[in-house]
Amino acid sequence: MKVSVIIPAYNASQFITKSYTSILNQNIEDFEIIYVDNNSSDTTLDEIKKLSKTDDRVSWYVQKTQGAGPTRNKGLEKAKGNYLYFFDVDDEIYPNALNRMIDVLDHHPDIEAVFGKMMKSDKSISETPIPHDESHELIIKPKPFWGLQWFSSLKTVVGPPAFLYRKEVFNKIGGYNEALRIGQDTALDIKLGMTCNVAFLDTYVYLYYKHTTSTIEQFKEKTSRASLQWPRFVKEHLPFYLENKHETEFGQKFLRQLYHILGKQIYSTKGLVNRYTFKNQLLSEIKAVNPPLLIRLYLNILVLFPFSSVLKFYSYYLVPYIVKK
Repeated sequence: MKVSVIIPAYNASQFITKSYTSILNQNIEDFEIIYVDNNSSDTTLDEIKKLSKTDDRVSWYVQKTQGAGPTRNKGLEKAKGNYLYFFDVDDEIYPNALNRMIDVLDHHPDIEAVFGKMMKSDKSISETPIPHDESHELIIKPKPFWGLQWFSSLKTVVGPPAFLYRKEVFNKIGGYNEALRIGQDTALDIKLGMTCNVAFLDTYVYLYYKHTTSTIEQFKEKTSRASLQWPRFVKEHLPFYLENKHETEFGQKFLRQLYHILGKQIYSTKGLVNRYTFKNQLLSEIKAVNPPLLIRLYLNILVLFPFSSVLKFYSYYLVPYIVKK
């Protein structure tokens, strides 16, 4: 089989038919659609079962472990296609986008994954004007170019539906990190960009549908950026750093961001005792890095004096100096 389209679904009954139609409208050949229900309490699974009865290319599974990571991994486990496409149930794909990416992998056997552009909107594709900034040019950069770019700036990161992967990629990098509640897609694609041959297709692939009822969006609004990033750094990037210390540029970027997020979380914590306790907890989570004495001493100053000027000196002067040394 050529392509497996994996669609996680949680309380998404109103999007099931739309997501199915979105894939069919791509007019791709030799494909399957795998829906994975993640403990929905509405009629999501019933809607999926209806489709599977009318189209034998549609299959469904249930993932009892809650979260996007386990749900995508279940689909990965069941996929039969040579190429894998992870689609979010409430998003839309631009016309012919999948065929364009399939064509890239068909004609470039050395490329392990290809990605394109993402559009964000609270309206549908038909109601959202597409910018005139796509050239459909294929841009190939040697690894770890894309991994370093995504790691350096989250503004350049696109979601899973922007990618088409060869199935063999996941034998090399593993699946989604199930220990991460959010950011598991970013973690996976940074590892992908660091270790695999990835190409960029200057084409809009999908529309990310923004809606305020999203559980993840509500969680992000209530949580600081540093707190959101910390689990990804500790549970994903730290092990990668320890296994790939020869990657000097990544190592420097990793340590600089890690120490910056460390300081930002201490600064944002209310109460002297809380800051001190939290500092010790955070340091224990990254003890494998063995932070330099000067970093640890200055964090104690930040515990005592949580002022923006103290944090600024730490982040913009001390940390870069220590990492460079």
